[in-house]
Amino acid sequence: MKTSHITKVIPRKDFTLILLFQSGDLRILDMKPCINGEGIWARLRDWELFSKVQVQEDFGGLVWTDDLDYCPDSAFVDSEPLPLWILKDLMNVYSIKKSEDKDYRAAG
Repeated sequence: MKTSHITKVIPRKDFTLILLFQSGDLRILDMKPCINGEGIWARLRDWELFSKVQVQEDFGGLVWTDDLDYCPDSAFVDSEPLPLWILKDLMNVYSIKKSEDKDYRAAG
């Protein structure tokens, strides 16, 4: 199965990742099953490291360190379509931040 590359990743405090794929699919990947075990993935229990996730420009996968990455095909298969309530929460947070930024600029 060939999927498109990941174009955007948003880490969440509950150790899930919101993924936007080149295809337009918006999905959520729960990383807890990976990081709750032993081995290399256990390092991602550290929020500082987990939150530094980036998209690999050439490959379209996820990367944290040189030896810790996740291919886009696996991310697609292991993730689920993003529930609408999460999207609404994100939109609310984004709208509140934009409103606060606007208020701050108007006051300054």
